[in-house]
Amino acid sequence: MASWHQCLVAACLMLACACAQAAVQMQAATLTLPGVELTRVHAEASLGADGKPVLRIEAAKASIPTLGWHDVALTLQGQPQRADGSAWKFVGHVATQKAPGNALADAGLTILYDRDGGNLEVDVVQGKSNLNAQLPLDQPSHLQVKLAAVPLAWLKGVLAAVWPDGRLNSGTLAGDVAIDLAQGDTRVSGRVSVSNADLDSKSGTMAAQKLGAQGNFRIDTGLATASVMWDGQLHGGQLLLGPLFAQLPENPVGLHVAGSFGPAGIALDSLDFDDPDALRLSGSVGFDRHGALDKLALKRFEATFPAAYARYGTTLVRSLTGFNSLTTSGSISGALDLGSNGPRVIDLKARDVTLDSHGGSLAVAGLDGGLDWRAGATRPATQLKWNALSLYRLDFGRASLGLKDDDGVLRLRAPVSVGLFGGTFQVGRFEWRPDEVKSQRLSAAFSVANVDVDQLCTALGWPAFGGKLGGAVPDLVYRGNDLVFGGGLSLNAFGGSVSVTNLSMQRPFGNTPELAADVDMDQLDLAQLTSVFGFGQITGRMDGAIRGLKLVDWKPVTFDADLTANGGGKISQNAIKSLTQVGGGGIAGGLQGMALRLFKTFGYSRIGLSCKLAKGVCSMGGISPDPDADGNGYTIVEGSGLPHITVIGHERAVDWATLVGRLKSVTEGNAPVIE
Repeated sequence: MASWHQCLVAACLMLACACAQAAVQMQAATLTLPGVELTRVHAEASLGADGKPVLRIEAAKASIPTLGWHDVALTLQGQPQRADGSAWKFVGHVATQKAPGNALADAGLTILYDRDGGNLEVDVVQGKSNLNAQLPLDQPSHLQVKLAAVPLAWLKGVLAAVWPDGRLNSGTLAGDVAIDLAQGDTRVSGRVSVSNADLDSKSGTMAAQKLGAQGNFRIDTGLATASVMWDGQLHGGQLLLGPLFAQLPENPVGLHVAGSFGPAGIALDSLDFDDPDALRLSGSVGFDRHGALDKLALKRFEATFPAAYARYGTTLVRSLTGFNSLTTSGSISGALDLGSNGPRVIDLKARDVTLDSHGGSLAVAGLDGGLDWRAGATRPATQLKWNALSLYRLDFGRASLGLKDDDGVLRLRAPVSVGLFGGTFQVGRFEWRPDEVKSQRLSAAFSVANVDVDQLCTALGWPAFGGKLGGAVPDLVYRGNDLVFGGGLSLNAFGGSVSVTNLSMQRPFGNTPELAADVDMDQLDLAQLTSVFGFGQITGRMDGAIRGLKLVDWKPVTFDADLTANGGGKISQNAIKSLTQVGGGGIAGGLQGMALRLFKTFGYSRIGLSCKLAKGVCSMGGISPDPDADGNGYTIVEGSGLPHITVIGHERAVDWATLVGRLKSVTEGNAPVIE
């Protein structure tokens, strides 16, 4: 193994010999320079066609750990020449194979060795890229480098040593960099400017595109981890950090960050970010080895809307709430500490905040006040108020909530009544444990009184009908992602009552919320009911039940419904036609078809219709199987008196979408005409 000083002496001897004969060759198993190791080296000195000496050095493998080079083929060729005094200059060409990012694949090379000046200078030019390195001879562990338009891809090897999951794709680098070697550790530091950086991670959780940056940096690499520091500015481009996506403005944004990279992940222990008109924050953030966010501790933050949401909040809000788009204004400030086991600090102060999800799920106007919670701690009381609040198209009036954190449980200090569609919605109890993940995190009790059903139906896009909604939920519990309602709600409408029990929701704030419930109907006045829905006129009273109702994204996927009217009454020709179309059936006999054409109203003794929905198919049924059919029929209307008429359904299995289409058709007045 030879040192770099020995290499220079050998090169000088070879040149001297080349002047006396045609060519001189030299082989070496290994040559070492500061931070460089060359293996299977072949050197040849000869005279060129112009009579000037030519030196060619080939290394089968070149290893430069600082650059992440391993087993890179290297070729140097050029003309050595004496410079001023004792200095020597080498002017020629360098080529590599298998270097990260094709670094120095075809570059001009100038090496100046000044023994008296105590310096070795290397200058490389490839296209518009220039790299100039200064190596003091008395301090071979220190290297000073100037960079101009150097492709970031040349640093793929450096990134692989610091961040194995990362990939550099494009961009350029300029600035001054110092490289220091000490006992196996490497420090790279300096001030640089980055243009149009494009990078990502193999896991897809971290990325940057067309990112601009300038500032001071430091990277210290060791055996297991690497520490990093950046103090400067970002401008333009896009940045992805787990669920945090940033659309950076062209105006400079201040960023200071310091932390470490290692097998366990990325820990940014010091983070300061300053986008003056959008987002300011300081704290720490961590990502696990897969690139997923597992720690976010912001000791101070201030978000000013709408800029904060537009630039930094779209992806985070979508991942946490499922809201694809929000209209925002106002500001929120405070502190936030979220760990892998749940939140530890939630300290929020809202100033005239407006949010609107545009889908009816959430809208709030004039939100002011604060919320102060610490895990396992007791905090001063706070007040939170709003001018208007809408949840799932339910419009609540102005309200003010008094909140108090007692030993990690955020409680409502006193019951609160809020206006709701002409009635009241009262929250009697509210307890929230934000740090609970699997067990009960929220418990509440509320009641509803005298809510106008007409207004409620209009808000939900339903056919309007009269009545009042009331009821109480003495125990609402939120466990994991499930919201379970104890007690029930009752609706006084159509001269009877509708009760909703066993109500629960999964992922209530997600993309596809699921709702489950049981519904019981008691003595509904069919005359009122059918007049509202345009079904045709029916008199009498109806009872019914919908068991196991399940809605996914507010669309029915399963239920077992049974509707009956056993007390008799009158049914119009149009209502018979509607029931006939829904059941996919017909009139029991030819004489009845004639009667249907002659009479407008008929008597009945019983009406019954059932549907059991599963896997997109509704299994239909009625009062009883039709004795005149082949086993698939069922009676929907059992006639009474003269003229006597019976309606029979003939389709047992009906596609749910088809059945919905039939119901829509009959309620819009498009039922078929029976002649």
